[in-house]
Amino acid sequence: MKRIFLAATFTILILGAPFNALKVAGWSEHPLLVRHALKNHPVWQKADSVQAKSLKNFLLENEEELEEFLAEQEAWSVANLPDYIPCPPELAFKASGNPDDVLYRFYTAIRLNPHVKIPLYLHLLPNDSLFGRPVADPREICTLNNISFMLQTTYTRVEEGELLAPFEVLCTANDEPDYGFDLGLFADNGTVYGLTYNFGNQPFGNPKLEYGSQAPFHMAFYHEAKILYKFGPFLKQTYLNYRLFLYKALSEFAFRSSQPYWGWRFMGWGMHYMGDISMPYHMRPLPGVSTTRMMWINAKAMLGFPKAKDNAVQLVSNRHTVYEEFQLQALKKAHRENDSGHPFLKALANPAPAVPFSHDFLMNVATKESAESGKTIDRILKKQVPALLVSDPSVEANDLAETNRIIAFISEEKGEQAVLAVTNAIAARMQSFSMHIRSFMDAILAESRII
Repeated sequence: MKRIFLAATFTILILGAPFNALKVAGWSEHPLLVRHALKNHPVWQKADSVQAKSLKNFLLENEEELEEFLAEQEAWSVANLPDYIPCPPELAFKASGNPDDVLYRFYTAIRLNPHVKIPLYLHLLPNDSLFGRPVADPREICTLNNISFMLQTTYTRVEEGELLAPFEVLCTANDEPDYGFDLGLFADNGTVYGLTYNFGNQPFGNPKLEYGSQAPFHMAFYHEAKILYKFGPFLKQTYLNYRLFLYKALSEFAFRSSQPYWGWRFMGWGMHYMGDISMPYHMRPLPGVSTTRMMWINAKAMLGFPKAKDNAVQLVSNRHTVYEEFQLQALKKAHRENDSGHPFLKALANPAPAVPFSHDFLMNVATKESAESGKTIDRILKKQVPALLVSDPSVEANDLAETNRIIAFISEEKGEQAVLAVTNAIAARMQSFSMHIRSFMDAILAESRII
């Protein structure tokens, strides 16, 4: 009984923090990072334009092959992914030739939100041209009710058969998993499909928050102290690796099947999760809080004194928000001003030394390095950002006007050296981001014999 109670307390303490913020994304607006990280990749010198094709048509053209492929991929996941929960056999994709339900059959076979919207469109960055294409409403793309994070971005519709640069397809697809792919997949999320997907109850995050249910698919805690796994086994119930390897395999399948548009788009989906790995607040439940302190806070909460627990949760939530807002505002400004000398853009264009992609690289190099960076990042934010935003547990950073002008606020309160310190800390993570996604991309290109 004690162990059950302690595990429940860990759930409350560790996993409220990152998901009470307005956004649950690892990096805000992935295309802002990907464009500069990959724009000089040599593949673009020889990559031909690709014809846009709807997902429905892609599925109908490859139904029989997909049935076999998805069965093989499920078997691979069961054999190779620790703590993976198998897909129920009744959800397996079957080639029926029925165009009316082919999308639903595919979504449920890969256990995706069956209400996702996957139109043909492009995600533009600041200063990009519409090229005569009509603007798309974000509601045509995203299933979330709260789309405020998309309202400052321009999206354009694309017609079936339209020729597109593969780089634009890849950059656009990088943001899509944050548009509702992984929502409502657990039994306690109040959805019909969540009751059938076999993931059980949501292991962490707030199951009542619409966006909170995607957290176990975009975060992974592989490098915690053994005692935390002992008393909090839910920490292992993360599915980032499942999504990443699934979309990697789908990309390779599409290229083998002479479906390059979907080869690039699936690559972008998988690359989103690869990019999330470099975000320290997605690799540690409470960056900056030691195992000993977590145990002490838990003990006090168990004795009926939850204030320290509540404070720790709120502070990590606020620092996560500050990290994302600083990154997003600085990157957008650099794009608008074509500031190629900005430390973020320079970092993305000059990645950390390359390490070839493999399962070992993912589990023991990329995720470990990111998790270890969390303590340093948390300490820098605490020192260089005004206390109101990162050290006051009585406030919610998302609700403060200062968050909307965070760089100017830091400069006014702490000076330009503080801005530079935060910039350099995030830039270092962006070098890892750039290396991680290049490694992922090169593995697919090599497997598909594109390079």
